[in-house]
Amino acid sequence: RDIARFSVIEHDKVLFGCAALFPFPNGVGELACLVVDPNSQGSGDGERLLKRIEARAKQEGINTLFVLTTRTEHWFLKRGFVRATVDDLPEERKQIYNWDRKSMVLTKRI
Repeated sequence: RDIARFSVIEHDKVLFGCAALFPFPNGVGELACLVVDPNSQGSGDGERLLKRIEARAKQEGINTLFVLTTRTEHWFLKRGFVRATVDDLPEERKQIYNWDRKSMVLTKRI
């Protein structure tokens, strides 16, 4: 049921990356599952996916994105995200936050 929330990058019918947008109340959306094939990293595929998600978010009336990451904070910070806390997450997302993963919370106004 969530497959429609995903955007993908393909080259010659081979999947090289994907990202998803999950809407929450009050104009907030989660950018999730952003991944690019390691052999394709640095090619701009991640940027293209982020731009697609941002465009879709705007179409859906979302003005703030958040992302949870354990390893790519630097990538998101370079693209306009700022550090936030679990307390900044929508209430229903806070309830399912996985404390064991220790994900960093980042947000971006779009």
